[in-house]
Amino acid sequence: MKEDFLHYIWKFQNFNTVELVGTKGEQITVKSIGVHNQDAGPDFLNARLVIDDRDWAGNVEVHINSSDWYAHKHDLDKDYESVILHVVYKYDKPVFLRDGSEIPVLELKSLIPEVVVSNYDRLMLETDWLSCRNSLSNIDSFTLKNWLDRLLIERLEAKVSPINQTLSQLNGDWESVFYIWLAKYFGFKVNSEPFYQLAINVPFQLYSKYEQQFQIEALLFGQAGLLNKNFVDEYPNRLKTEYNFLKSKHRLFELNGSSWKFLRLRPANFPTIRLSQFASLVFRHKKMFALILKTSTINEMIELFDTRANEYWENHFLFDKPSKQNKYTNLGISGKRILIINAVVPVMFAYGKKIGDDQIIERAVRFLEELRSEDNTIISHFKSFGIDSKNAFTSQSLIQLSVAYCKNKNCLNCAIGNKIIRS
Repeated sequence: MKEDFLHYIWKFQNFNTVELVGTKGEQITVKSIGVHNQDAGPDFLNARLVIDDRDWAGNVEVHINSSDWYAHKHDLDKDYESVILHVVYKYDKPVFLRDGSEIPVLELKSLIPEVVVSNYDRLMLETDWLSCRNSLSNIDSFTLKNWLDRLLIERLEAKVSPINQTLSQLNGDWESVFYIWLAKYFGFKVNSEPFYQLAINVPFQLYSKYEQQFQIEALLFGQAGLLNKNFVDEYPNRLKTEYNFLKSKHRLFELNGSSWKFLRLRPANFPTIRLSQFASLVFRHKKMFALILKTSTINEMIELFDTRANEYWENHFLFDKPSKQNKYTNLGISGKRILIINAVVPVMFAYGKKIGDDQIIERAVRFLEELRSEDNTIISHFKSFGIDSKNAFTSQSLIQLSVAYCKNKNCLNCAIGNKIIRS
């Protein structure tokens, strides 16, 4: 048993609260459990109790054993002098404040229903990351829907802080913020970090100086560190010549080309193809975030991401290495969905929050409802136990559930876990 479980029990008063009696025979009535404290100090602040017909206001400390008071050295800490009740699972030792007065103790061992402890232990002992997998089918649709709705907002809220941090660093330039976030996810999972670093290394404002897509391609390939060798083909040689001029003109410093990953990738996902597609997109939409804010339908949004790699890549995946015809020079629908889910929607949501526009927030969420679900191991795992994801709204919620709750066994703070424990 962990203290978190007892915090949960006290917070939701999930025990027999009729005629509570302390270990010394005190009559205890709980008027207010207090505020759960996630920082240093007593576990619940500003509780209100009646002990033997006397009103008390102060803090509540929770432990497995009453002797933990001394094990945690609370007897030496002045912050604990305001504790008015010690809530424990097992009473094994009286507890005293620094002034010598004994703290009333409430032992929960005989008050918590055995089934609640059993349900909790079953979740904690489950070896699969989805601890509740055998109980999911018993969760009512109302509980599940409400929880998934909350998880989606929780996931988007978690992305607001880093977006706002980037916004602050860029002096409030939303176009630059979106450009960086778009680049991060244009690398998809494997090349997300080098794409992100590339966007940081090539300021968005630099693109406005050039009216030819080739110049932007040279800028990106060069800054990516992929032009630092001798080539045979005309196309990479032209890129290199152009980049050397731009590098000198703008005093640029390229990334280390070794940071890009090619292994275990389908050739269509090689960073060379993605960089060329990204160059085309940046060239076509110099003010893309402004266009996104004007877009009202998901089909229009998908069309915004129509982009095609340079014709050189129709029969190449790497420089100087001819290959069979490449059918994937266009950014596919699955790639567009990934960008909308991970770049467009979070930045729209953060923007709507920043300026206080609920319509933008609602439109961002609606885009997720209208997009097809993501397909990955997390979604497949939930599906095998009865939770099917029909759109990106649900798949994003399930990913948040997995990452923030299931894989950390954070069942006590999960609506599904709560339902199972108390059932």
